[in-house]
Amino acid sequence: MVGEPVANGHADIELDVLVIGGGFGGCYLLKKLRDDGFKTKLIDAAPRLGGVWAHNRYPGARVDVGMPCYSYSDPAVLNTFTWTERYPSDKELRRYFDHVDKVWDLSKDVECNTQAVQCTYQEQQGNSRWHVEVRSGKIYNCKWLVSATGTSFKQYIPEWKNMDSYRGVIGHSSLWPANIDLANKRVAIIGAGSTALQVMQEAAKVSTNVTQYIRTPNLALPMRQRHISEEEIYAYRPIFPHLMKSLRSTPAALPTIGQGKGTFDVSDEERRKIWEEGWKRGGFNWSIGGFSDTLLNREANKEAYKFWREKTLPRMKNQKKAALLIPEQQPYWVGTKRPSLEQDYYECCDRSNVEITDSPIMEFTETGIVSEDGERTFDIVAICTGYDAVTGGLRTMGIKGRDALSLDEKWQAGVSTHLGMMVNQFPNLYLVYGPQAPTSLANGPPFLELQVEWIADALNKQKNERLDWVEAKQSEEDKWKQHTADLANMTLAIETNSWYMGANVPGKKREFLIYMGGVPTWHAAAMDAVEGWKGFDTSKAQL
Repeated sequence: MVGEPVANGHADIELDVLVIGGGFGGCYLLKKLRDDGFKTKLIDAAPRLGGVWAHNRYPGARVDVGMPCYSYSDPAVLNTFTWTERYPSDKELRRYFDHVDKVWDLSKDVECNTQAVQCTYQEQQGNSRWHVEVRSGKIYNCKWLVSATGTSFKQYIPEWKNMDSYRGVIGHSSLWPANIDLANKRVAIIGAGSTALQVMQEAAKVSTNVTQYIRTPNLALPMRQRHISEEEIYAYRPIFPHLMKSLRSTPAALPTIGQGKGTFDVSDEERRKIWEEGWKRGGFNWSIGGFSDTLLNREANKEAYKFWREKTLPRMKNQKKAALLIPEQQPYWVGTKRPSLEQDYYECCDRSNVEITDSPIMEFTETGIVSEDGERTFDIVAICTGYDAVTGGLRTMGIKGRDALSLDEKWQAGVSTHLGMMVNQFPNLYLVYGPQAPTSLANGPPFLELQVEWIADALNKQKNERLDWVEAKQSEEDKWKQHTADLANMTLAIETNSWYMGANVPGKKREFLIYMGGVPTWHAAAMDAVEGWKGFDTSKAQL
């Protein structure tokens, strides 16, 4: 139902549910809630569906989860898309989202290039609503608001001196300029995360020279990328549904589980055999499929680093570069930063046209960058400094709950949620792929399916019981926040400055942002909390 025209020249749009974000979570929400009879719209600031893959177009961009695990389990999609690579590229993932859009007929209820700037809860006796204003001035009124902005929406770009004076091409990984050719160019890569590694793997082969500016090295793991033939897809397609179902029962929603043994519970020979197996499989098989105490025990972690270094060091001949990228002294605990997957990163860095420096950047000039070890001239600067991850996207929408309390104010002393999906004083607001849930420690699509299905069940339950609003109990939120912190504090993860800790953004509170208990444990807690609404306060709707 469309309301009367208002002062801004637009007509208010009346909905049951508004979904913000068009990635894996948002698209499945739109499909699921429409199927359940809710009048639902999806808006996204991007020009197309795809979430982070609508933006990531930098050279070498690809996902670090193998097919078909990084996809939906719905047979209508699963059985009708043909992957061509073990680890799909950004182009293939956009092709996949186009396929999903077509199969689920999403676009008729999607508005792209539409960014939410103010989301206000308006409490009315028995008929409370969320009032959402977008940049164009259009207003959406809805009973339920779901934020599916994900972890990687708000870019983090350091404020280097004189950056505006640089006359060459600058591209952040999610703001990459169109039609930029790296061939025969002088390229700077700032950062050492997965994006930086992927850009390096492209630039080193075609650019005149490449300089990578790093602070700490990346303990990258072999991807074992390969082409997937159509014959292979059809041979294994009968297995895909069983695989997708099984992912929901593993801690990281991946087809890999740990040994259930400690590093020193086995002989040196057995430990070596287990590590070699995971290393040959590629991906996260070595890290996730390793030993249960790697993140808990310093000596165990040191052993893991020794193995990683032993496997990686022979790939580089230049000892000076190797000392920076594969140092003898362990730079941080293995597994406390998201490990990046590489194809030939170390060989690329070993090339004569590549330079690696850990010298801090001082300023930009018209033609390049000045660091403590000198000035260099560049045609292209790739800024691979990541995002204000996990919480940044949520803080771009001006979310205000009861009594005009802003989410920023609520979280000033630290993030607090119940189950990573609801926040006290923000009724009928649901968070997808947000803080204090397994999120970045899990494979997105299977975990997101569980979140979406839980939200859909909660909305149906609320509708059937004629409840005006559902809100996380403050007491349960406090318990969940403490539980999340307690799990992290048991590990070495809190000792590393990572984006998991919010430590990559100056001024951001240092706290572990992700739930470390694994997907099945989180899901069991979520199902228990909604039983009889034991984790929530509720209010009857107006009859």
